[in-house]
Amino acid sequence: MSDRLLKETAEVSPQATREKSPGELGYPMIYWLALARSVHIGGSILLAAVFVFRLIVLLPATTSANRAADRLRLRLEGSFRCLVFVSWTAVIFSGLAWFMLVAASIGGEAVFLGIQLDTVEIILFRTQFGHLWLFRFGCCLVLGALLLTKRCESISTGLAVLVLASLGGAGHAGASASSTGLVALAVDVGHLVFAALWPGGLVPLLLFLFAERRAIQERNLLARVVRRFSAMSLTAVIFLGVTGIINAYFLVGSLRALFETPYGQLLLIKIALFLLMIGFGAWNLLVLKPGLLRLAEVDPQRGSPKFVACLYRNVACETVLAAGVLLIVGLLGVTAPPMR
Repeated sequence: MSDRLLKETAEVSPQATREKSPGELGYPMIYWLALARSVHIGGSILLAAVFVFRLIVLLPATTSANRAADRLRLRLEGSFRCLVFVSWTAVIFSGLAWFMLVAASIGGEAVFLGIQLDTVEIILFRTQFGHLWLFRFGCCLVLGALLLTKRCESISTGLAVLVLASLGGAGHAGASASSTGLVALAVDVGHLVFAALWPGGLVPLLLFLFAERRAIQERNLLARVVRRFSAMSLTAVIFLGVTGIINAYFLVGSLRALFETPYGQLLLIKIALFLLMIGFGAWNLLVLKPGLLRLAEVDPQRGSPKFVACLYRNVACETVLAAGVLLIVGLLGVTAPPMR
């Protein structure tokens, strides 16, 4: 048994399950694996996004603010800590499910409850996939200890971003050691990191808007946060668009494959959702942001229920669309690209 597994997993990568047809792997297993991937990637993005949003948007926007803004920031700290804990928990359990489903597929088991311990040991300690998961879980455990002690905010931020960036090795690009594969891997890593800015930053922004609506409704603070988030998200959208095109080139290769293969068709759905998200973001940037800035100049002490409600609704819609993109990403991970 061990010799056979060693031979089968000698070159195993995160793509091991994608090299099998749906019939060989089993449709239930494929869908559970896609769901585990979606939750794990989403949790990793959100975990990094909370730290990044707080560091890049919230703290600079509330510097030298009044006491009411300080109270709002302190109130948000509790919400952000809860969001970090939920994200961290999702990363741990979905990552465990992802690993066990891959191990079950390699071991030929119908469910991961039937996996032999020697199968887990071989995959965990003698494969690239297992080494990656050991590294990521080690980072998560250190991050969890820092979260419990509430110390070393900068180290926690770095670890959260590292956990997210390391997912690049679990994608299609992580299977190749060629120069082209290394370029694709670098593009994947950049794509993941910038996803923490947008759309990952939409969730903490949504929490801020909810708290701001219920609290002081101060236009100056709202305008500063929206201005900083708009600049950050615009940069992220441009980078995500460019890296997405590069990824499509490496994995799909032609327009015909884009329209005629299952991978290409899923990618088209992802692109459509991405464009819808950009539409809401453009509305926020071109219509709502200028209105909020003008109101902040006229009367900085009172909120605008119309603009804030509209912004809240748009950000909520973007967040729902982002969840749809994550589901597609999970399915893409278990679908063989045309260029493979």
